[in-house]
Amino acid sequence: MFSTIVTPTTTIRDWLVGRVADYTERAPHQVDPTVALAELGIDSVSAVTLCGEIEDRWSLDIDPTLVFDYPTIADIAAYLAAETALADRAPLAA
Repeated sequence: MFSTIVTPTTTIRDWLVGRVADYTERAPHQVDPTVALAELGIDSVSAVTLCGEIEDRWSLDIDPTLVFDYPTIADIAAYLAAETALADRAPLAA
């Protein structure tokens, strides 16, 4: 049987904005999801940690290069929405 739960891009984006705000010690409204994470002040250690949090939150295997392949919160959110949709549509193991 297939699952029909899909995580909307806005939900993922809002979660990422909150996490980046915490890492950069600013208010969420000060985090522009269209600006590159590096420009927002995310360093490599924070980026790898964020990837680990994403894996835990959405039960996905995420390569630490995610933040280089998808440099903005908006890019990452769109990618994760697509990945979670694919994972949700995968048939359960028999």
